Amino acid sequence: MKKILLFPLRVLQHILLLSWLVIAGSLATLVALFSFSPKAGHWVVKNIYCRGFHVLLGFTPTCSGLERLDYDKVYVFASNHESHMDTQSIYMNYPKNLHFIAKKELKYTPIVGWVIAALGMIFIDRKNRERAQASLTKAAGLIRNGKNVISFPEGTRTKDGDIKRFKKGLFALALEAGVDVVPVAVSGAREVMASGSMVIHPGPIHIAFGSPVDHTQFIGDPEGFANQVREEVIQMKEYWDEKRPKMRP
Repeated sequence: MKKILLFPLRVLQHILLLSWLVIAGSLATLVALFSFSPKAGHWVVKNIYCRGFHVLLGFTPTCSGLERLDYDKVYVFASNHESHMDTQSIYMNYPKNLHFIAKKELKYTPIVGWVIAALGMIFIDRKNRERAQASLTKAAGLIRNGKNVISFPEGTRTKDGDIKRFKKGLFALALEAGVDVVPVAVSGAREVMASGSMVIHPGPIHIAFGSPVDHTQFIGDPEGFANQVREEVIQMKEYWDEKRPKMRP
């Protein structure tokens, strides 16, 4: 009976969320393009779209570990991937702008693809090695220009909650650019919106930022670098998976 009574409210909520995506996403794209400033577009996405989205959801993701990071430094961020909620939950909680490396398929998604392109983020063709390498070279250029880059090295969202093997491309990028990698653990996003589902179940999401992993310890060993960061992400996620259910959304 409760589910039946809540169904109209869920439908209304999803309509409002989709409408908000269209309005705020279009605004961010226009601001970025016509102000000739991706920074302005980043501000709109972070402070208007992301925060408004979570107001409509009725909860705001929490985060920890920011005190471990030096905002004057440039990093590569590596996160586990649970849900569509991951991207905005991480993005809105880090004080500096983050540039995502996104799969090429998103480029053709209305609104989302436009926003990603307008903000100067990077699309990667995972099926074409040469194009993928060109995208990573472009990302290295962003890092050298002082931009923080983030990606999900599992390559796709988990369906069972387990953190899959981290692909080494992102870590080869960090070594090429000469920057440390920050492990990021997302806890709770899968329970809010599972992979392959558009149904949202409001609940607590926590983003944990780990201490930067020193790239100089892995010169010539991107796979070892990937494995070390993955282990740290797993440890943080296990900790917050246990603690998070006690938190209110």
